[in-house]
Amino acid sequence: MIAPATGMKPGERYCIESVERAPQFPGFFLDGKYYLGPELQTAVGWLEGQNFLYDQLDPAGEPVYPDRIVGTITALTLELSDGLRLSIEELPYQAQSVSSLPPLVESTSAARRLAMPDQLSSTGPRQPMQPSALLVAGAATLVGLCLLAINRARGRAR
Repeated sequence: MIAPATGMKPGERYCIESVERAPQFPGFFLDGKYYLGPELQTAVGWLEGQNFLYDQLDPAGEPVYPDRIVGTITALTLELSDGLRLSIEELPYQAQSVSSLPPLVESTSAARRLAMPDQLSSTGPRQPMQPSALLVAGAATLVGLCLLAINRARGRAR
């Protein structure tokens, strides 16, 4: 159950305002849980009353936020433990039927764009990230080199 003081309603998605020089929260709230992706399989944060708990770990494996508490949410405003206030906005969302999703051969980023609309930030809609041609070429080269190494290793073993 969502605490009424948070200002959130069941069944609605909410995103945290993205502000320069502030912690970034790329996901969204839905029914008192915080998700990073539209598939809703694993919540990485949640609400306990008005407290926003976020299960983010630093490289040493320790929670980034003490006791995992990021801050308190009141009337669609997240107040971080250091006093910074970030607004929380409702995300328009329309579920897509399976028949309207693109075939599996198309990129998964296209499917993600269809499944979850662009989030709004203080500077306007966020553009989805597109892989650069250099990144794709580098990944293809790496895969090719791995396959070549595997084939050579099999040849030596015989």
